[in-house]
Amino acid sequence: MTVARDAQVPAVRLASGEPIALTPLLARAGEGTVYGVSQHPQWAAKIFHPTLKELQAKLDKVAAMVRSVPPGTVQPNGFVVLTWPSHLLVDDRGPVGFVMPRIDTATSVEIHTMSNPTNRSDPLPSAPQWTRHATWEHLVNTAANLCLAVQVVHRVDAVIGDFQERNILVSDTTEVTLVDCDSMQFTDRSGRQFLCGVGRPEFTAPELAGVDLRTRPRGKPSDLFALAVHIHQLLMEGNHPFMRGTWTGPGPQPDALSLARSGSWAGGPRSPLHTHPLAPRITFLPDAVQRLFVRAFTEGAREPGRRPTAGEWRNALLDIRIAVCPRGTHQIPATAQSCPWCAIDDERASRQQAQQWARSGGTGSRRAVPQPPPRHAAPHKQVRKTPSGLTRNHKLILAGLLTVVIIVVTLTVFIVWAILSGASTFGS
Repeated sequence: MTVARDAQVPAVRLASGEPIALTPLLARAGEGTVYGVSQHPQWAAKIFHPTLKELQAKLDKVAAMVRSVPPGTVQPNGFVVLTWPSHLLVDDRGPVGFVMPRIDTATSVEIHTMSNPTNRSDPLPSAPQWTRHATWEHLVNTAANLCLAVQVVHRVDAVIGDFQERNILVSDTTEVTLVDCDSMQFTDRSGRQFLCGVGRPEFTAPELAGVDLRTRPRGKPSDLFALAVHIHQLLMEGNHPFMRGTWTGPGPQPDALSLARSGSWAGGPRSPLHTHPLAPRITFLPDAVQRLFVRAFTEGAREPGRRPTAGEWRNALLDIRIAVCPRGTHQIPATAQSCPWCAIDDERASRQQAQQWARSGGTGSRRAVPQPPPRHAAPHKQVRKTPSGLTRNHKLILAGLLTVVIIVVTLTVFIVWAILSGASTFGS
């Protein structure tokens, strides 16, 4: 979607007859243009291009969606979970578009910005900067909120379909919005199906391999496959379960969809695709979460109905207790026996040392990477708010330093006063 300017604002009204005054163009999308609504700042209006292919079918679909808005589309606090069509728009010719909840994109990022550690820690200057301070706990919370959005979609006869990263926005409170809802697969009350004919291969369920999505409907379990992939990327440092790992099988590593069809994923049970040395092992996660991944990727490859529902995922994610790793550097589940992020840091340091040694021609000694002594993991209270530049540990350290400074200044003033008082007495 791109911002557009100087476009003529069309004259439209709601299907009920109420006139609607559109504000200047907000953005231009592939299927239509998006405007604000002056009387209702919480709305956005999408007007389809008159030349859109199969325009009438699109308008029929939107009209059906308006009649079946899922409960929870807008949360009690006003946060928009789905940009679901809420009103039909018409002009003198008939239906031309729809109204949907308007979202604030100024502080939102696409979910890949959260999943990818490089994008998260080093955002572009023009992008929101709050992701720099996102912790692993914020990623867990993002995953749980994504599950909530999927739950809301599945309350009606709808399938997300093109469940890819650009259709998922994450706010600076880690709340999640699914956009482009009018492209979802939807079945109206009469049984007429409106399909979603597109999808990204890396988020496509294995049972849909080689299927013409323009003619064959998807089942809700296909959404649950993509949901598990997104959760894996959020929890596992951006690693896709079927794209990054150490292949130990015969021949070259198969493509992601072929691996998904065989239930072979990085670190999965009896999988020839092992965990990459610079990726976290699945075993650091709580047992309940590990079992859900096995159901999603291993058992679900043969039986899609075995995949965990969004509600099961959400409950397991919200049950994760967060702790600080023994080195006091990273956040991990309280049940974890070791810190995968420390292990990855050590592996990177070891590789860099080996490269430096090789570049020097093998001269000098190769020293082992020093390991700090282990400490008991300290419990970390769950945070459900905007990522902050200062963590709780940082604030405690600053408070301690401030206390020391106050004590030193007080003692100094007392000593100077004592010396001056003594000197005065001696002089008399």
